[in-house]
Amino acid sequence: MDSKAKDIERKEWKKIVDRILEKERCLVLTLGYIDTGKTSFLKYASKKIKENGKKVSIIDCDVGQSNIGPPGCIGLLNDSGKSFYYFIGDVYPYDHSKVITGLLELLSRTDSSYILVDTTGLIFEKGRSLKRAKIMSLKPDLIVTFQRNHELEGILKNFPQYEIIRENVENIEFTSREKRREIRKKLWKKHLKNSQIKVFKLKDIKLRNTFFFSGIESRKDIMEKILEMKVYWCEKIPEGFFIVADEYGEQENAIILKKGFEEGLIVGFIKNEICIGIGMIIRIDFERKEIYILTNIKNDFEFIEFGRIKINEDGEEMGRVYNLVY
Repeated sequence: MDSKAKDIERKEWKKIVDRILEKERCLVLTLGYIDTGKTSFLKYASKKIKENGKKVSIIDCDVGQSNIGPPGCIGLLNDSGKSFYYFIGDVYPYDHSKVITGLLELLSRTDSSYILVDTTGLIFEKGRSLKRAKIMSLKPDLIVTFQRNHELEGILKNFPQYEIIRENVENIEFTSREKRREIRKKLWKKHLKNSQIKVFKLKDIKLRNTFFFSGIESRKDIMEKILEMKVYWCEKIPEGFFIVADEYGEQENAIILKKGFEEGLIVGFIKNEICIGIGMIIRIDFERKEIYILTNIKNDFEFIEFGRIKINEDGEEMGRVYNLVY
């Protein structure tokens, strides 16, 4: 973007900030596709609001490219400088209900009259329903949109009652998928810095958001005869059975995962609904009922919550695990 375009952009942004400051309190929601300037605008707006002597909080809902917390989390940065994270467990917001729950949880912890909410660039297909849910849940005082070619109008036409400021954007380059993965790789490593492998006995901890260890342990030998392969874990759950075996499998009323599914899986350590740290599962010893997690967590926690995404110790993303969380 050339300097003249930047000057025009800043002039337009100043008008938006002036409009925000006309209100005694203001919750601002930004919408836009990837690389349209949402985050840059919020940084600018936050700075200008503070320069006017007002308190401002930022909630970052971009679980893939978070500027506040680790990847896979929604982040809140309060005016006081204190941060809170809500664990989603993936860099793609598959679970809309969890995203909305987390957003409202963080909103309840803001300490400012001016709240700026950043969002992901997911605006097509399932992104429509997610953005609609955010608008309906937050009931923002102002919606600021960043569009190249009216791509948000299919969402916005459902909300004529809201004050909407539309910004047209151009001359902004897309960040490649590979570059985004590389950025997250560095963030994973940053938030797992100085980690050690800690061993947790499953009987001493509470797992959340996973079928694993949520039911009643069942006999493996019987299931081995049915499946005709080695079974390392079997438990009865309301949906049927949760099984860990030598291979992935399909069986009516059964979830069958391959041994080793857990290696590299991201988890969150939760206290009072807030993620106080993350970890990476090294392995689960099903015989000893122990879970080995690489983490730098030092504080007490209430739950360990399973995510979907897997990484290696270098922070490189290694895929997802399905049929494990709900």
